[in-house]
Amino acid sequence: MTYCKRCSRTFTDLTALQQHKRDSGRHNQCHICSGRDYATWDGLESHWINSPRHFYCQFCEEHFDDDDELDEHDEEEHYYCDSCDSIFPDEVEHNSQNHHYCIACRRLFSTEHGLRCHLNSSIHVGRTIKCGCPKAFTCKSALLQHMESGGCASGMTRHRLNDAVTTMDRSNVITNAARLIGGLSQPIETWATEKAWNGAAYECYFCHSTFRSLTALNQHLQSPRHEEKIYFCPKHDCKKEFTTLSGLCQHVESGSCGVLRFREVQAVMDSLVRGMKRLTAY
Repeated sequence: MTYCKRCSRTFTDLTALQQHKRDSGRHNQCHICSGRDYATWDGLESHWINSPRHFYCQFCEEHFDDDDELDEHDEEEHYYCDSCDSIFPDEVEHNSQNHHYCIACRRLFSTEHGLRCHLNSSIHVGRTIKCGCPKAFTCKSALLQHMESGGCASGMTRHRLNDAVTTMDRSNVITNAARLIGGLSQPIETWATEKAWNGAAYECYFCHSTFRSLTALNQHLQSPRHEEKIYFCPKHDCKKEFTTLSGLCQHVESGSCGVLRFREVQAVMDSLVRGMKRLTAY
């Protein structure tokens, strides 16, 4: 008589016991490893995956003769991820679920911001936001940056745009009334000379930032870096401030504080952009 401890059953002989183990779902044997017996299929498969005596593909549930044959199979049928140092059944499924990945372009990005910028680029979105001049852009903030840069053929500048916005935003939904009591300050152009050289770099008199060249310092001085933050996020628990309308628009578009969900904010931003486009039409 023979006895199966796992099943608490007695058999007449060894042959009957072996047949029981082959047929029973409570026995999962590895015939290569002298009949090692596992209580579950998962236990047996784990043995095949981890044992150096087996060359087993867990995705295809298939055995191979040696390591080279298994590696060749993995290269042809599956995907090796350098970041995870592991093999996965499918490249797109793995990357889209675990990494910053563009499925359409099959491109990986190191950060979520990088992926978002790519998805919002002209590659995917197209240049659907039109200026009054012949140029078009992928988003409202890019259009506003174009206007603020002074490069628009209409002659629009950052200061002209600020004047127009403060006039249109009479309810001060996005403009800071406290900083506009005396009206917008008149634009003053500040230029640095060679006297800004401090012995090691060109230094900004206002913020003490340093630059390698005088040109870079003057670009800094012509930027809105030292201007009043006349714009703010209207979300009551955010209120982040900005020196430019494009900066506020980028903040809204990013969805970082959730302000884009408010219809009033969307309506104000859309109305302002429409107004700017009318001003740049020629």
